[in-house]
Amino acid sequence: MRGLLKSGARTALHSGGGLALAQWYNRRRLRILMYHCFSDPAALARQCVYIRAHYQPVSMSEVAQWLHGGHALPHHAVAVTVDDGYKNFEVAFPIFAEYGIPATVFLVTDFIDGRLWLWFNQVQYCFQQARVPHAAIEMPDGSVLRFDLGSAAFRHAAGQQMADVAATLSEADRSSLLANLPACLHVEIPESAPADYAPLSWEDIRRLAASGVEFGAHTKTHPILSSLRNAEELRNEISGSQARIEFMLDKPVQHFCYPNGKWRDIGPMAVETVRASGMRTAVTAEPGLNRAGQDAWLLHRIGAEPTHEERYFQRCLAGVSGSSKMRHSPRN
Repeated sequence: MRGLLKSGARTALHSGGGLALAQWYNRRRLRILMYHCFSDPAALARQCVYIRAHYQPVSMSEVAQWLHGGHALPHHAVAVTVDDGYKNFEVAFPIFAEYGIPATVFLVTDFIDGRLWLWFNQVQYCFQQARVPHAAIEMPDGSVLRFDLGSAAFRHAAGQQMADVAATLSEADRSSLLANLPACLHVEIPESAPADYAPLSWEDIRRLAASGVEFGAHTKTHPILSSLRNAEELRNEISGSQARIEFMLDKPVQHFCYPNGKWRDIGPMAVETVRASGMRTAVTAEPGLNRAGQDAWLLHRIGAEPTHEERYFQRCLAGVSGSSKMRHSPRN
């Protein structure tokens, strides 16, 4: 019954003018979209058509000027951000460019440098490739998580669940868990990221930057910042990523993205480290819209993947419903 009521309310919202009213009510607020992967170009194009029809795309540099006392943003402003730096952004860029929508891509620099592939993708890969029908994974606290791996859908769900659990662990415990997973699941983790998880190259990034894409820092290794042990580790991850991009692109890096991005994953020391770095904005994965005068280093975003249901995407942009961060995976 509750589901029917919610469905009816959503239908009424779209058919009865409620969505337009919400758009008007939130016209002075900024929405920042958070993408990761782009497996459906046609769906992304439909989203871009909707954005151009109802909103005003702005860059994160314009957002920074607005937040730091510069020019005002237009009503119905929307900024597009893309996390991690996956190779498949090259699928999305021509579509964003066609519709005149600026994009800012946040780079995990050790990932771009080929020194690692992202830890949550390794977790997901292990479960996708599992060669056992069932698994019992011992956690650092001694508890055991049990999984049915008898179908692709079960393996996908198990990988998602384990990645979410791993995000709550310390860096040391997460590394230990990842080291043990291959033996538990009878798989081998490739040294380099497979094609589905591959990063952009610096050559790709320079070409995209020359075409107007902004690049921001997303740490060196994508740790959970609140779990790092001290200020030196935070500076290494945050300022180290910033410095690497500045060196490779020969331009200042003004924008940062907190890994995982929930309040519990950030912590006040990380926020202060970003402020001290000289970067002018930082985005979280906490859902919501942004007001004038808001803390420039704790900006809300709206999770947006091309495969999101069309009306859900429209409601999120209007500020009617939020969208939580989706795990970094080209699974959609």
